[in-house]
Amino acid sequence: MATDEKPYGQERRRHHRHGSYMLIPAGVLLGLGIGMLAGYPGSGVLIGLGLGFIGSAVLAQQRSAQAGDEEAPRPRGFLAVIGAFLVIVGLGVIWAPLNFWPYLVALFLILLGVWFLYRAFSHR
Repeated sequence: MATDEKPYGQERRRHHRHGSYMLIPAGVLLGLGIGMLAGYPGSGVLIGLGLGFIGSAVLAQQRSAQAGDEEAPRPRGFLAVIGAFLVIVGLGVIWAPLNFWPYLVALFLILLGVWFLYRAFSHR
């Protein structure tokens, strides 16, 4: 028999690790349904998608910390940042005035640039 087969525990851990990303489509569908009931289906999708990204990032980080993998856990902060931005955009479509959007997008892009600079220089 082949000796390079993966043990059952590794295969199971890999399966559960990928299961955390199922929160994203679940969030989209829940957001769409709730948004349709509230009369804002587009905003509901954005909010649900954002919450799915945030939940996926949190769950993946918790699982990698609990599993104690030999490999270093990858940071999931970028997924949470994208999720927070989508939630803000979804809420902003409902409540924010139109002249607020250029400032919100500019602020997000500035923070994203700072994040990239931090990531680039913190690993040296």
